[in-house]
Amino acid sequence: MSGSADARRAAPPGTAPDGGAPRDTAGPGPTTPLTGIPAPSSSPETSTGIPAGGIPAPRSSGGRSRRRRTGPGPDGPTPIPPVSGRGGGLPPYSLGRRLTDWRRGRADGRAGLPGIEPGRPPGTPTLEEFAQDFLARTHRERLRLDVELTPLLEAEAALVVRIEETEAATVRSGERLGGWPLLLDDGQLGLRRGGESQTPDDVVRARRAREYEALRRPMVEDLDRLRRATATAHEDLARVRAAMRAREVVGATRVRRLHAQAMRRISAYERHLVRCHPAGDRVGPLLAAQHPRLPGWVFAAEEPGVVPGSTAPTRPSGSVPSPASTATRAGSAGPAEED
Repeated sequence: MSGSADARRAAPPGTAPDGGAPRDTAGPGPTTPLTGIPAPSSSPETSTGIPAGGIPAPRSSGGRSRRRRTGPGPDGPTPIPPVSGRGGGLPPYSLGRRLTDWRRGRADGRAGLPGIEPGRPPGTPTLEEFAQDFLARTHRERLRLDVELTPLLEAEAALVVRIEETEAATVRSGERLGGWPLLLDDGQLGLRRGGESQTPDDVVRARRAREYEALRRPMVEDLDRLRRATATAHEDLARVRAAMRAREVVGATRVRRLHAQAMRRISAYERHLVRCHPAGDRVGPLLAAQHPRLPGWVFAAEEPGVVPGSTAPTRPSGSVPSPASTATRAGSAGPAEED
């Protein structure tokens, strides 16, 4: 008697005293009336965190549901990537930079730069620095624009090929359907076949019309499908070209803003240079010859009649003219175009 009591005291909770199968220490669950079958638990999970069905419970994502993004199907519209918002910002023209430009202008003016003697190159090293900085930023913007236009150009080429193939298939389908008139003539409608010698004429005509319509309907549906596919491809092509146009205008606007800021710095520099230069009233054309120019693709992107994607520059038109080419026209050079 005392041995069995000691075994019960020594046995760990949840196990039988004799070392048998473990028993439920929580006691019997509630049962349904009249049947005695254990009622289902009100909690959807067991003590291990696994539901009764054996499927692990979904983990909480901290209140944010992760939804997988899927692109459009093969029959959907052509995906257009959004406009890149990275970069394109203007470098800050702080008070410190403005004071530096003033000081450099006064220093170059006292040094007699640029020289007005024949044979000396026009411009100053500071103006060359400003022009090269603008040129580098212009090339960076053009590179960013080319990266954004690359998937759109690929989509445009694929759409052009699809339109050509679909239009050719539409022409072939229309020619094939052209040999099948809309209705049969009376002789073909009244044509009898085996077993129809005693069939009424209206029944025979209805049979021939149904048979003919069953053969002609797939060709009509195929032609309609090709026409819808061509119209959809034209819509996608218009959307892609509109997106390309928008990106080119955005790139041109960024370059114009960079040009406006470059001319702002040059104006602050030249204002103090002319005041301190011994021949300040005669160095204007020499300074204007070294002003940065807007690249040609900026003007092409802003013209409404230009095909999108065809504004790539053939040469670095934003580069600074060489001293040899500008020395001959230094007297007739006008001010550079500003925003």
